Amino acid sequence: MSYATLIRQIEAGEGMDYLEARGLGAALLDGGVPELETAAFLVALNQHDPGLDAWLGLHATLTERLPELLAPSGPFRTVVLPAYHGVRTHPHLTPLLAMLLKSFGIPVLVHGVLEGGGGTAAAYVLRELGVLPCATASQVNTALIEEGIAFAPVALLNPGLAALLALRARLGLDGWVTRLATLADVLGPQSVRVTPVRTPAALVPMRETLEALGGIALLLEGCEGEAFADPLKRPDMVLVRDGQSQQVYEAQSTASAIANLPVADARATGAWIAQAVRDALPLPLPIRNQLAVCLYAAGYTEDLNQARAITAINGFGRAAA
Repeated sequence: MSYATLIRQIEAGEGMDYLEARGLGAALLDGGVPELETAAFLVALNQHDPGLDAWLGLHATLTERLPELLAPSGPFRTVVLPAYHGVRTHPHLTPLLAMLLKSFGIPVLVHGVLEGGGGTAAAYVLRELGVLPCATASQVNTALIEEGIAFAPVALLNPGLAALLALRARLGLDGWVTRLATLADVLGPQSVRVTPVRTPAALVPMRETLEALGGIALLLEGCEGEAFADPLKRPDMVLVRDGQSQQVYEAQSTASAIANLPVADARATGAWIAQAVRDALPLPLPIRNQLAVCLYAAGYTEDLNQARAITAINGFGRAAA
């Protein structure tokens, strides 16, 4: 493989086919590409989408290099929440979504970075809630069974992916590496992947990729790229199931009446989340809507309207626990 030729090909907008992407992905994830060329690939792929076949190839390559994580046996699918950004303008509410799902008896796996890059990372808030990073795949599997929630740092998933994300941060880029990480199918078909994108322009290509991959996923423009809906204004939400997409919520045109959210730091957010789950505090409408879709997708209810009804009732978490 000529790295220079492939970089020029991507920069020319010609993309990659499936086999080219698998070869490049293997070299990048296994640390076989020199740092200068790796940086050039990061820049080129940030500027030019390589195409659906390339995404399928990259995804397949990463899947082969993931550890053996197992969804717990039980009546509900495990919800998987990626966390690869730091949040600056809002409290980080991915842990809120995780703890609410746990209160319904639905297992939750969060995977992502340990640092917020100047913002608040989900890892910081999870630590305040007593959910610490797992060090091994066995610890993840045990925590999912015994605690109903686990946090897998990206270095546990794949050290090569962690290295690419670290280089991404050094270069000040945010694009295809984060997208690949959020697409990681860490638990296979017995899961629901919440798949956030950072901009509306990324929704269509991500939807096409999820449709081609199969399985069940909730696609949305995440708050600052994270896996929770903006608590002030709900984005479009699309449920992808076995190759078919269904828009389950439309974006709000006006802001929601907002609950009494905490300030955007880890300690305050963690304390508020613990109280919100314990005392059934009022929650922002976009979060309740996202929770409803996750309940339905995980198999907690037989239809979406039933999940919507449950989450419309004050105290639903306490009643369902």
